[in-house]
Amino acid sequence: MPDVAHTASACCTRSRPSTRTMLALVLLSVPGHAPAQEPKSVRAVVTVDPYTEPNPAAMAKAGYVSYAPFQFGRRYDTRDIMALLGDEQLLWIETAHFKVGCALSPLPLRGETDWVESTKNELKRLKTRLPRVKADARDLDPWLRTHLIAQRCEELYAEVQDNLGVRDDTFPAAPGHDPSDPEKFYGLGPYLGLEQKFCVLIVSKASSLARYTRAYQGHETELPRRYFDLDYMIFSVAEESAAGLMKNDHALYTHLVYNLAYSLYTSYRWFGHDLPPWLIAGLAHWHGRRICPRFPAYERERDNTNLEQREFWRWDQRAPGLLRNGAFESIEALMRRPTTTEFGLEQHIQSWAFVDFLMATRKAATMKYVHEMKDPFHNLRRQPTQEELLVRAKTSLERVFGLDAAGLEAAWKAHLLRGRPKK
Repeated sequence: MPDVAHTASACCTRSRPSTRTMLALVLLSVPGHAPAQEPKSVRAVVTVDPYTEPNPAAMAKAGYVSYAPFQFGRRYDTRDIMALLGDEQLLWIETAHFKVGCALSPLPLRGETDWVESTKNELKRLKTRLPRVKADARDLDPWLRTHLIAQRCEELYAEVQDNLGVRDDTFPAAPGHDPSDPEKFYGLGPYLGLEQKFCVLIVSKASSLARYTRAYQGHETELPRRYFDLDYMIFSVAEESAAGLMKNDHALYTHLVYNLAYSLYTSYRWFGHDLPPWLIAGLAHWHGRRICPRFPAYERERDNTNLEQREFWRWDQRAPGLLRNGAFESIEALMRRPTTTEFGLEQHIQSWAFVDFLMATRKAATMKYVHEMKDPFHNLRRQPTQEELLVRAKTSLERVFGLDAAGLEAAWKAHLLRGRPKK
C-alpha cells in the first residue's frame, strides 16, 4: 500500500511498489516517455551557475558530474520534466550519488536563530568546494539554495555510509553480485546497491508537483512523495506543499533528510524487501530530528484525511510521560506492525525513542541488524511473507543484540526514564 508522511500542519506522500512481484504491475501504470535524443523546447530559461560558470575544474572541485541533461526516471529525463513544467525555473546538479532538480525561491538569511546559524555553517562547508560562495551571504539565491540541497544530500549519504560501515567500492559497479551468497551480496548496483543514483525534485508550485506525479508516477498529488521507479528512488516536493510549510527552509531540510534517510536505508543492498517498519521509521526520524525537531513526519495512507494537526513535536519531553502513562505498546507488539501506515502518533514517537536509544548505546549492533535484515530472501525471485520477515526480525534481534525484544525493551525503558523521576 502506498503511504504518506506528514507534519503537524501538513502532509507528505510516498508511493512505491511494496513487493518485487508487484513491481511490473506498478510500473505498467506509470506513464512516461522514451528518453529524449534531441534538446526539447521548453519555456523555462536555464541560467548558468554563477559559482562554477560551469568550469570543469570548478565542477570537479565541487564534486559535480554535470548540470543536465540527464536521465531522471525510468522513461524520462530532465528535458521531459522541463517541457512538462515549463514555468518552473529548474536548476539541475548531478553529484556523485544524486540527481537534483530545484526551482527554489530566493530567501533572505534572516529569521530563526538556529536556522540562520546552521545555514551559515553549511555555507562555510560549501565554500571549501565552491570558493565563489560568500560564507557571510545575507541572501540565498536560487543557485545557492540548489547547491545547499546538493550538499545536504551528499552529507546525509556520507553519514549513512559511515553508519553502515561501507564505502562506494563496497557495492558492485554493475549487476553481478549473487543473491544466493548473502555474505557477499551488496545489491545490484553502485549506489548502496541500486543501479541508479537517487533523485530529488523540488519545484515551486503544488500544481507543478501534481502535473509531474500525474505524468510519471501514476497518481496525482500535491503532497511530497517518495517513489520507486524500477531502479530510480525519487523524492519530490513543492515549496507550496503542506500548506506552504516547505517554504520554510528548516522544514524543507528536515523533510528532505527524513525522506532520503528512509530511501537510503530501504535501498541498502537493493530494494528486495522492506526493513521492519519500526526500524526504518525510527532511523528516518533519528536523522530528520537532528536537523530540526519542530517538523516531524508521520507515515500515512495517501488518501487518509484524518491527519494529526496538533503541535506535538517535543518528543524527547513527551516520550517518558507516554511511557509512564502506558501509552506505548510492547516492543514485540510494535515489531508485529506490518507497515508504517498502521502507526499512530504514539508508534512514531516510540519507534524514534527506541531507535534513538539503540543508536546511542548499541550503534554498531543496530547497523549490523539493518545489514542482516537486508539479506536477500529466495535469491530475489520472490518476496518474503510477513511471517518470514517477522521471524527474521526476531531471530536476528536476539543474535545481534544478545537480548530478545523484552530484554531490549527493559533496557530502553530504564534508559528513557533515567534522570526523569516520576512527579
